[in-house]
Amino acid sequence: MKRSGKKIEGDISPDLTSFSDIANLLIIFFILTTSLVRPFGRPMDMPSSAKPPEQQQKSDTPTVRLTADRIVFSEGEKKEREVTMNELRKELWGRNFPQQPAEKRSVVVETADDVTYERYYQVATAIAAAGGVVAVMTE
Repeated sequence: MKRSGKKIEGDISPDLTSFSDIANLLIIFFILTTSLVRPFGRPMDMPSSAKPPEQQQKSDTPTVRLTADRIVFSEGEKKEREVTMNELRKELWGRNFPQQPAEKRSVVVETADDVTYERYYQVATAIAAAGGVVAVMTE
């Protein structure tokens, strides 16, 4: 049998239906997996590591020692006392950190191994809210 009709050259186009299906599926995938929640947190200034901690910490630098059930606030070696979270906030706000020079804003935080992240975060947030800079001591 012989074909009837003329052969038209140059009129061949590829079938792009599958490409458009894949593009639509990818768009739907990215829309569904995109997270529109903005990350939240509290910005904190950290001290520079230009000087070693033993030279940076002076006797009048406030220190907060955290354990699982206690908060000990000290200014030097002999002025050490146990405080509650509210007393710590009052003490930190009383220091008027925003009016102090940058080198006087550091508050050293020493933590024990059993301190929860939530407890550490409460203390670090209290220091940052008062205008202080968190200096973490590690051993």
